[in-house]
Amino acid sequence: MTDAIHLKTQLQACRSKEDTFKTLVTLSKTLPRLTAEDKTEVNKIKGCESAVWLIIEESHGIRHFEADSDAKLMRGVLVAILSLVEGKALTDIQQMDLKAELAELNLSSYLTSSRANGILAILEKIQAPKQ
Repeated sequence: MTDAIHLKTQLQACRSKEDTFKTLVTLSKTLPRLTAEDKTEVNKIKGCESAVWLIIEESHGIRHFEADSDAKLMRGVLVAILSLVEGKALTDIQQMDLKAELAELNLSSYLTSSRANGILAILEKIQAPKQ
C-alpha cells in the first residue's frame, strides 16, 4: 500500500487535471484486485457512479481495508483514501476530516458531483462502527 505522505507529495505535484488523472491511473495499478467472491452486494458501495467494493476487517481494534472498482480512476482514488486510513483504529479514523484530507490531495477538481456522492458513501462506510 502506498503511504499517505508519499502519495500526498505525488498528487500535490500534479499541475493539471491531466497530470492528476495520469497519477491516479498509475496508482490504480498498485491496488490489489478483489476476487469475484468478494465482489458481493454486501461489499458494494451504494451511490457510486462506477462499481466500488469495500471490505473492512478489524483486528485488535485496528482496521484493514480492501477495495476495488471497475473504473481505473476510482481505483486510484481508492488508493488515496486507503492510504489515509489503513492500519488505524476506528476512533482515530472517526476523528479525521477525510474530506479535507482528500482536498489536500488535489482531488477536488476530479470529483464530479455523482462521483463525489460515491466518495462520501465510501468515507461514511470507512468511519462507521463495525456492522
